[in-house]
Amino acid sequence: MELRRGSWTVEEDYILMNYISHHGEGRWNSLSRCAGLKRTGKSCRLRWLNYLRPNVRHGNITLEEQLLILQLHFRWGNRWSKIAEHLPGRTDNEIKNYWRTRVQKHAKQLKCDVNSKQFQDTLRYLWIPRLVERIQASKISNNDSSSDTQQPVQLTNNNNNSILITSVTPENSSVATSSENSNQDYYQVNQSDQLWFEDYQAMDQQNNIELWMDNEDVFDNLCNIEDIWS
Repeated sequence: MELRRGSWTVEEDYILMNYISHHGEGRWNSLSRCAGLKRTGKSCRLRWLNYLRPNVRHGNITLEEQLLILQLHFRWGNRWSKIAEHLPGRTDNEIKNYWRTRVQKHAKQLKCDVNSKQFQDTLRYLWIPRLVERIQASKISNNDSSSDTQQPVQLTNNNNNSILITSVTPENSSVATSSENSNQDYYQVNQSDQLWFEDYQAMDQQNNIELWMDNEDVFDNLCNIEDIWS
């Protein structure tokens, strides 16, 4: 039997969903054959897990999800499945693709390695605070409120555990601080009144980032960091 390759059709999606709803997932190679699909078992598995499962969340990754991905990557690196556990409905493949197409792309534009200290500090002290600003601005806009009180950004992971993102300064900023309560993780980021001054100062003090930023191309890319969230 010649196997099909390429994009899945609506009919194939329906056949796969209908078969799994009646028989469960089982072994993917035999599932493909029994369902009458001319696809490999791997293709069926990936189609189901990444697109067709009822709890898969579709659409663009939100600002809150982007923030969480960045913070959790500091903690766990490229452990995409581990990170996906804290983003309900998002697959490890989707998170990996986001990292490669957005974050690595901007590291390349800044002409530095994505794992370098320069880029890590840029994420921690410049991009993450800007992202927090956008989240807070969006919340204020949605609530039609002009309150100056800064509210934490709160998410819920797959285990219904609360994830609270609060504000700290660069001096005591950590990748993630867990409370004594096992049901809460606190991911801390910097957001001060003198945001830009303190961000650049913190980076300069830690790895002489000033020399790096003298490069005109690097500075231009930093000025256009809004692109990473679009």
